[in-house]
Amino acid sequence: MTRLLRILTLATVLGFAAVDAAAQAQDEMLELPFFDDFSYISDVPDDSLWVRHGVSVCRDLPKNPPSTGAMLLDALDGRGLFYANARYGTITAADTVESRPINLDYPGEKSIWLSFYYQRGGFGDRPEQGDSLVLDFYSPPEDKWLSVKSYEGGKSAPFEQEMINIKDDRFLQKGFRFRFRNYISLGSSLAPDLVSNCDHWLIDYVSLDIHRHEGDTVYKDVSLTNTPIIKVGDYQQVPWKHYVHGNKRDNVNYIIHYRNNDSRARLLDSINLTLAHDGEVEKYALGTFNMPSYMDFENVNENFAYTFSSRYDTAAHYQVTVRLVSDAMTSDFPGNNQVTVNKIFSNCYALDDGTAEAAYGLHGEGSDGSMIAVKFNTYMPDRLRGVYMYFCPVYKNMQADNFDLKVWACEGGLPVSEIATKDNVPVPKDSTGCFIYIPFDTPVEVSDTFFVGWQKNETSIIAVGFDRNTSTPNHKFFNIGGDWKQSKELGQIMIRPVFGDVKTATSELGAAHQSVPKKHLHIYPNPASTDITVEWGSGARKMLAIINARSGQILKTMRDVEDAAVISLDGIPAGSYIIMSPSTGESAKFLIIK
Repeated sequence: MTRLLRILTLATVLGFAAVDAAAQAQDEMLELPFFDDFSYISDVPDDSLWVRHGVSVCRDLPKNPPSTGAMLLDALDGRGLFYANARYGTITAADTVESRPINLDYPGEKSIWLSFYYQRGGFGDRPEQGDSLVLDFYSPPEDKWLSVKSYEGGKSAPFEQEMINIKDDRFLQKGFRFRFRNYISLGSSLAPDLVSNCDHWLIDYVSLDIHRHEGDTVYKDVSLTNTPIIKVGDYQQVPWKHYVHGNKRDNVNYIIHYRNNDSRARLLDSINLTLAHDGEVEKYALGTFNMPSYMDFENVNENFAYTFSSRYDTAAHYQVTVRLVSDAMTSDFPGNNQVTVNKIFSNCYALDDGTAEAAYGLHGEGSDGSMIAVKFNTYMPDRLRGVYMYFCPVYKNMQADNFDLKVWACEGGLPVSEIATKDNVPVPKDSTGCFIYIPFDTPVEVSDTFFVGWQKNETSIIAVGFDRNTSTPNHKFFNIGGDWKQSKELGQIMIRPVFGDVKTATSELGAAHQSVPKKHLHIYPNPASTDITVEWGSGARKMLAIINARSGQILKTMRDVEDAAVISLDGIPAGSYIIMSPSTGESAKFLIIK
């Protein structure tokens, strides 16, 4: 029987690091507090805190997280490949992430607690019965790892917080570590083309500190919980010349997600929205709002009075920054109050946000010859040059070998009249986890509403990326046996029609990247012991503050600091810190080791 398939997969090809934590020198040992909420812009956990084997940091897979970003354990290694020991229908070990050595030399202490949030699946694939997440502690005097707790696979659920009291003297030692591991299962060999990345576990808000208690579960923290979404009409991206010459330039809208993690109501003084491009910066304050405790919020504006611009003819590159200012700032963790994302206009229409939480396709007996189509509305008549398609990894490359790429005109809201086809396009099995450009042999004239998609030539699936957390609009259609039907699955198929000259747009986009000022501070050395040098690449002087990453306490403020200034760390104990410019929101995380 033919059925509609969702294969869950991770979009980003991950970096790989395998460092033996036991080899860390004694003077690199971390001191309490240990805290990480993974809100930094990186695809991997902070190297100053973690030793990783396959794990990553993701921002779009968590569902209603405490703050933006979470650590992900899944079925892929650090190179984005399936683990070599993975087998059909067998429980196997996968990712591992462990803390750097920590000083827990507090003999007999009863007030040290480790807490963290965890979630099964999120917007991805939930671990099933037999899959598990395991927490281990390392005992330095015994030189061995001991399992502390195991979490079984099951139904998808909201994030849950775990509190664990560490009071055994064999753990209260210098060189203590803790780690997370996951066990996966890859499904059945009876349907090998359905086996893709799976069994997602998400971890957030990891905190280890002294002077805590069982009820210390409240974070006086107001946080962003997702990357901001800013669109033109339905689209995350629009061909730049279509935006400039079309009739929908002012149809801009945005969505900002945030949360009050505190047990008491908080006042959100403002949401600061900044759009930077071509060396120019435009700022907007989005109002005041009273936030009840433990609640998620959306700030939505479907008619944002803004017009994008660019010095380039075929491309534009914006940095969109959202920053929260609330009455919780004195106790708030500042690292998750600000998020910056790139907004690119080049040569394509994009309904998706660029991140695949799953894969989409048709599978099974009778599915050969079936078709999938996605509807687009062009802002001006133009020639369609090709498409970008995102292909997901399938275990042992068991997906289909090829497909026919197609374009349809719209009749009665359906893709009825075929106007172009490219036969036998090979599936790029060695280049999965990314967008691939597929050109048409001859440009295709399109106007108003048109559809792009593919027709299958065999029963095996073509696993195309699926953006599950961008649910509207629903422009997906499928055809099995001759009748077109609208898909009811929430999300966007990751196929993007491409217009204009690809080489010109790409070169101008590269120049646009160079024109946008960097919005972060650079610190070295990191880790540091006696002082740090702070750079930001301009002659402007800044006010800077050093903030405890765990408590949010401001430990040191400095006015009129010059670029590349050396800042003394005298009087600041070992631990994890953030240096921030309160006026601009620029920040960086660093570690002090003494």
